[in-house]
Amino acid sequence: MRVTVVVCLLVASCAGVALPPNFQKCNRNQPDLKECLLKAAQNGISQLTRADDEVNIPNVHPLNVSELFIGAGVDPVAVDKEFKGCKLDGFHNMNVDKFEFDFEGKTLTIAGTFPEQTLECPDEFTNGTELVTIVLKNVTFSGLFNYEETMKDGKTFINFVSSKINIDPELAVFHFDFFDEVINDNWKEFFNEEMKDDYVDVVNRTLVQLFNNFFSKVSLEEAFD
Repeated sequence: MRVTVVVCLLVASCAGVALPPNFQKCNRNQPDLKECLLKAAQNGISQLTRADDEVNIPNVHPLNVSELFIGAGVDPVAVDKEFKGCKLDGFHNMNVDKFEFDFEGKTLTIAGTFPEQTLECPDEFTNGTELVTIVLKNVTFSGLFNYEETMKDGKTFINFVSSKINIDPELAVFHFDFFDEVINDNWKEFFNEEMKDDYVDVVNRTLVQLFNNFFSKVSLEEAFD
């Protein structure tokens, strides 16, 4: 199965602003930097339920996914469907366990859990009156993000250029036309073999774009004392 997704996010533009007062600020030299960053990240994630144009952050509660195509699988489940106007929800509820910058190595390491992520798409067979739904429960997440630095007007801006993440749900529940029972009885195999790589790509690209949107506006000097 092949899942291709087009995600709707703001486009990053490099024009520096001060860190808004609703975001927590840390000092690179403070002894409890890791703890401060963890609290700052959790605070920032909780604000993803509303757009903040000043720092290029959209409302991701939910995140609009304009197109999604699921290509043909193999028996006993063979699916070939295209969806439009999907919504992916759950980013704003992430519980962060690790959020650490390595300023020398130019990396950001993140770990945490999404209590629930939900993908909903209008079902074309019902003219959009019903939804195809995928719900992931207790999703453990880990990721390593690599960035580059660019100087502009004496300020250091960062741009994330590569990343690798992993996602593992405790449970996946599918409401998918006539295939519910077959898929849900074999949800782990179905998710890992048919969906995981592409779903990981969706989450990965979404997070990278969110980070790049934010750090295209807020320099390292503004983000950290």
